[in-house]
Amino acid sequence: MQQIAYSVKMRAQKNGYHISGAERIVSENEISAAVNTLVQRAMTHPNGTADSVSVKIDKIEKPVQFISSLPVTQPVIQNTEEARAVLLSELSLLGLSGEKILDLFYSLENMRGAVLLDIKTLERIEPDRERGIRSTNMDFEGNDSVQKNHFKEALCLASKVANCPYIVGELCASDDPNYTTGYFASKNRGYVRLLNIKKAGERKGGRIFLFSGEKENISECIDYIENQPVMVKLDV
Repeated sequence: MQQIAYSVKMRAQKNGYHISGAERIVSENEISAAVNTLVQRAMTHPNGTADSVSVKIDKIEKPVQFISSLPVTQPVIQNTEEARAVLLSELSLLGLSGEKILDLFYSLENMRGAVLLDIKTLERIEPDRERGIRSTNMDFEGNDSVQKNHFKEALCLASKVANCPYIVGELCASDDPNYTTGYFASKNRGYVRLLNIKKAGERKGGRIFLFSGEKENISECIDYIENQPVMVKLDV
């Protein structure tokens, strides 16, 4: 791949509601193709044709990190109870109080970003609870499809977040009522893909980033998740 230089981000709305968003990290001569792909994606979204599409192009100032994706496992899960049991097991391996974390996790809705949760106090420490922490400025090699790939995009995001030295784990469930697959991810355990993490038709969903640092590390952690450009090689 040629030298990476630009971040290209797309957001689309219909009737005032967000329906699509995506981003790419590309070299200068790939910008036009990336913009065309992202706009086409916005205009052919399953939720309907967008009536407002914005594309933002920024030159990347920080050196881009190149990382490999987390290894993927997918336990056999038949229902939401079994998915919750797997999450409890994963949290227990981290020495955490799983029930309290899962109560918060399954209550999340209408957040634009993720909860940042201090694992020592189980307190939320994101500066803005409505906005949350947004993992951005990332891409994966070969990402040139018009169609959204939930799995690859989630694996890319999870791999970046797990690479942050202050994050020991992440829980995620989509707020898309028709998408019921989520995951638990960490650098030690990899990406644990969980079918039936919620029931079909539920609009609730969100992310929790499990923070293990000190108070003085919070801003550095957030800066990495939101601003550090990362290119992920997907080993799937």
